[in-house]
Amino acid sequence: MGRCLALADELSSRGWKTGMLLNGSHAKAVKEAGLRIYKPWFPKIRDATATSTVFYTYIVDGNIQIIRDGYVRPWRFWAAVGEALCIVKKFRPTVLVGDFSLLTWVVGKQADLPVVQIAQSISHPADPRIIWWEDVSPGMLSPRIEPVFNPVLEKWKMNPIHRVEELLQGDLFLIPSIPELEPLPQNVTNTHYIGALFLQKSETPAMQGNKQTETRKKVYVTIGGGAGTVGNLKYFEIINKGLGDGPWSAIVSTGRRFDPSKLPKAPSNIVYQQWVNGPAVIKNSDVVVFHGGHGTMMETVHFGIPSVILPFHSEQEGNGRRLEACSASIVISPSTMKESMRIVRNRWSYGEFAYLVQPVNTLTAEILREAVTRVLGDTRYKENAMLLRAKSRGYGGAQKGAEIIINNA
Repeated sequence: MGRCLALADELSSRGWKTGMLLNGSHAKAVKEAGLRIYKPWFPKIRDATATSTVFYTYIVDGNIQIIRDGYVRPWRFWAAVGEALCIVKKFRPTVLVGDFSLLTWVVGKQADLPVVQIAQSISHPADPRIIWWEDVSPGMLSPRIEPVFNPVLEKWKMNPIHRVEELLQGDLFLIPSIPELEPLPQNVTNTHYIGALFLQKSETPAMQGNKQTETRKKVYVTIGGGAGTVGNLKYFEIINKGLGDGPWSAIVSTGRRFDPSKLPKAPSNIVYQQWVNGPAVIKNSDVVVFHGGHGTMMETVHFGIPSVILPFHSEQEGNGRRLEACSASIVISPSTMKESMRIVRNRWSYGEFAYLVQPVNTLTAEILREAVTRVLGDTRYKENAMLLRAKSRGYGGAQKGAEIIINNA
């Protein structure tokens, strides 16, 4: 959402009229940003249990998203596209921009509009790979998506698909990252790296302290909006024990799902807050502990801050391992304990699908503390993070992205 808001904000500042087709909890943020918002009705059914687990989910492609998002019948896909086309007719856009939207390319073809996709390398149709750092674990079985999409695509004289990433086609691709973190094959065309893409606000950072704590190193911990059941009381107990009474001050952002007053009492050097201005706090931190989400990752890159990454699923781990390969982060992943992972088999209307989960909490206070201590104590992590910062800022961010869209629309 931060990527879309940043791009929309930049286009608006250049006189473009922008709007979003969006449902769910992020709609409020879009409305507060002053953008026109259209809240679709379809697909209405969502299956939050499709990828739920206690600590970690291991998936190899985006097919499972169609069950999570409610595309469980061909008519639901057909209805969602039809509704989007009605909104397009009302708004009359010049160009459509999608960010892992399963509708944008199809709607663009039906409405004869150019499509720009904000894409990560793992979802780029040219070379989509979530698991890139190791051989895929055996037993994985993606949901068959052909029965949902291909009857509708055939009716519209569009090519059939076999995996979700094939729906993410575009006339132009913006990669909100840098080649070192999002490598693509050399023959990929119509694709532009633009560096970190997020909405920057000049607000006072939430990390405050007295004169004694201001001299300490600063640690920022955020579990992110997609933490699921991982962010539970035990998780916060580990944070308290691992970071408590250390030679640093820490702020922990709990997100909307958790009320800080109901969490375990924090040591004197840790402050819990439900919401903080993430970029402002990251900018003033010495290390960031987060889940590996792409948005937060690129914010740490933009400000040159090293990190410790605790992924909750394989897409986040892939992001973290890119940073780790650049020696700007340490990844602590439950997936490394293969012996305790188990396969989960589910069925839906079109057959069986299977994915792996890690039901065991492999994170300990000692592991967390050692990782934070290592990142803060070894200057190479900061130096490498600053190298990524320089490279990212050279690509132009939202300004460059807006220029590319305007020049190609």
